[in-house]
Amino acid sequence: MTHADTTMTRTTQPTGTTDTTETVIDRYLRLFDRSAHDPAAVEEILALFAPAATVRLFEGGEPVVGVPELRELYGAFAQGMVDSKHVWTTTVLDDGRLELRWLHASRRVDDRLVALSGIEYATLDADGLITNLDNRMVTPDNQY
Repeated sequence: MTHADTTMTRTTQPTGTTDTTETVIDRYLRLFDRSAHDPAAVEEILALFAPAATVRLFEGGEPVVGVPELRELYGAFAQGMVDSKHVWTTTVLDDGRLELRWLHASRRVDDRLVALSGIEYATLDADGLITNLDNRMVTPDNQY
């Protein structure tokens, strides 16, 4: 078991209390990191999404819609990385959406190092599957 497998996510609830319950978006990031060295994790990521889910990872970009297109998107990410690590905080908003503030560092297959940061909002259906995931990139050195 790695250190990442033993850490709990700090989740802020609408009432202002904090718990360590893992949300679907926390699982999503754990699987994303694992996908860098375990291609099977991509299929596990896809299981977190509703069949017609919409994902926009780049502000102003075209959304990716549906599981087949998401398989292509997340498969490409997984094939391009040899290591991936996120640090994040998840907040359950009053409207039920999940807000994810994250930092990411990765090593690409060409040995380049990449650091990114962003804020994502996830909307879930009644079954707890992600129906919409919308990301906004932020400068990694900003505190938010």
